[in-house]
Amino acid sequence: MKPIHFFNGDFVPKESITFSIDDVGVLRGFGIFDYFKVYNGAPAFMEAHLNRFENSARLLGMEIPFSRKEIESAIRKLIEHNRFPLSGVKVLMTGGASSDGFSAGKPNLIITNTAVSETNPSFYTEGVSVMTHQFSREMPEVKSTNYATAVRLESLWKQKGHIDALYHDGQYISEVSRSNVFLVEGNKIITNEEGVLPGITRMNVVNMAPELGFEVEIRPIALAEVLAAEELFMTSTNKRVMPVVKIDDQEIASGIVGAKTKILMEGYAQLMAEETKQPSVQN
Repeated sequence: MKPIHFFNGDFVPKESITFSIDDVGVLRGFGIFDYFKVYNGAPAFMEAHLNRFENSARLLGMEIPFSRKEIESAIRKLIEHNRFPLSGVKVLMTGGASSDGFSAGKPNLIITNTAVSETNPSFYTEGVSVMTHQFSREMPEVKSTNYATAVRLESLWKQKGHIDALYHDGQYISEVSRSNVFLVEGNKIITNEEGVLPGITRMNVVNMAPELGFEVEIRPIALAEVLAAEELFMTSTNKRVMPVVKIDDQEIASGIVGAKTKILMEGYAQLMAEETKQPSVQN
C-alpha cells in the first residue's frame, strides 16, 4: 500500500505535492513547520507540537488555511493509512505563490508521514560531540524553514567528527542547530530560554526533572560554563535526551556519559512510553 500525505485538503502520494516556483517559501524562505514522532500509531506530544506550529504562524503573521480539528483529523488519517511502526509527521506551511516575487500569497499546507529509523544507539551509550559556531538565528522562537546556516555547516561538522553545531554569540550560547542545551551542576539542570526555539522535548525535561530529584534553573548560559560543565546534554524530538561529551576538541568533564544524564535519559524514555502507551522507548 502506497503511503499518502496531505496537501491543501487532498490525500496524495508525495510525488503529487508540488509548489509554484513563485512560492515565497522557495523565493524568500517564508515558511514554518513542526515535527513529531509516531510510535506504532501513537503520536508523541502532538498537541504541544501543533500549539507551537500555531504560535510560529502567529509570530510570522501567517494564517493557517485549515482548522486545528481538520489538521488533527488529517494526521490521524495518514497514520491509520500508512501504518508505519515508527514514523515522523511533519506539518509544513509555505507563504504561497507571490504575484511580485516578494509578497506572500495563498499559503500551502502540507502534512507528511514518513517512516524513520531509530537514532544510532551508540550516541546514547558513548555520547556525541558538537562544534561551536558564532551565529544567532533570526526570530529563534519561530520554527521556520530557514536552516541555511546549519545546512552549510553540515559538511564541516561531519568532516571534524561532530554531529551538529552549537551556536553562540561570542560569550553566551543559544542552542545546537536543531536542539536545546542543558548542563548539569550538582543536583541542578540549567537551560536557557532567550534566543532559542521553545523545544517540546526541552519543555518535557524541565517538567519531569523535579520528579527525578533535580532542581531546574532557567537563565543565560555562558560558553565558558558549557565547556566546564559537570555533564552536558541536548534535547529534541529526534535526539530525545542525548549526552554531549565533547565540544570542538575539548572533552566535557571525563568525556563519558554522566550518571545524572543517564537518569534523565531513562526518565524521558519512561515519559515517552506513557505518552504513546508503548513499551519503554529505550535510548
